[in-house]
Amino acid sequence: MRRLPARSRVRPRPWSSRRPMRRLPAAESGHRAPASAAPAARRPAASASHAFAFRCAAFALATAVLACGSSPDGGTGDADGADAAAEAADVPHEIAADVPGGEDAGADESGGGDVAEALEDEPDDETEDAGDPCPPLMALVDDAFCIDIYEGRLEEQDAAGTWSAAEPYFTVGARIVRAVPAEGAVPQGYISGGEAQAACGRSGKRLCTSDEWLVACQGPAGHVYPYGDEHIDGACNDRYAGGHPVVDYFGTSEGVWDMAHMNDPGINRQPGTVAPGGSFADCSSDWGVLDMHGNLHEWVADADGTFRGGFYADAVLNGPGCLYRTTAHDSTYHDYSTGFRCCADR
Repeated sequence: MRRLPARSRVRPRPWSSRRPMRRLPAAESGHRAPASAAPAARRPAASASHAFAFRCAAFALATAVLACGSSPDGGTGDADGADAAAEAADVPHEIAADVPGGEDAGADESGGGDVAEALEDEPDDETEDAGDPCPPLMALVDDAFCIDIYEGRLEEQDAAGTWSAAEPYFTVGARIVRAVPAEGAVPQGYISGGEAQAACGRSGKRLCTSDEWLVACQGPAGHVYPYGDEHIDGACNDRYAGGHPVVDYFGTSEGVWDMAHMNDPGINRQPGTVAPGGSFADCSSDWGVLDMHGNLHEWVADADGTFRGGFYADAVLNGPGCLYRTTAHDSTYHDYSTGFRCCADR
């Protein structure tokens, strides 16, 4: 291959003598003008520099890291560097410069932005639960007190201190028991007012006062029945289909009206007697409290002894609906028809 004389070789012109590229105005190019008034210094249009600028701009867009800190020819990753990368990669200047160290370097660089704010605003279930004014399965009444949504059942404690569900058909006797709402379970009958108060107390609750019970049953409008002012057949468990549960069980009305017979567990084991809590969904007060009429009598906090609401075989003798009230027995009395529910301070 013939070698040209030295003076005939083509030499590149010095950078300072090259004709600069015409820079379009921002409005014409569609890109935002750089923050600096001074035009950005041009880099040599060498292929290596172009490749690096393209790779650098793409990497910055994908990862938002300080990948454009320097270029092969010694440039720095300032706004001019972002501008050069944008031109080389045909990426809008706004995007190329909107990385740490670019022309928006003064903006929030946390990378979270609205996402971080959304995460901060995400509700915390534990916090919301902690702010609930009532324990689980209790309803807030009149913004004043809490009441169990369901009638009460019992848990009993064994010698090892373990709690387990108690049969609802036996008297309490010497057992250590505590109260829990009978959601989907047969509530406890055969319980006295004093035993009910103690069971509520072991659960951090108490018996409702007579006034509290009445407000919870009647609702803000003061209804006669939990659901309204007129009786609705089948809404509550207040119509026993047999003759009388004690007579039906023993087959006679003679000699069965004593404490021993009326606390026989077989009475409430008969079909059509006491129903599991929540079985009668329409028997609900405006506060969402269930079974306050019928099913079982419910003891209230009265030293002289009072239970309210009626039970499955008699819900009319001592008053209609929520107004039913029995005061004939002291708080030590119990039989198959006596139950309870707990209240708590909010």
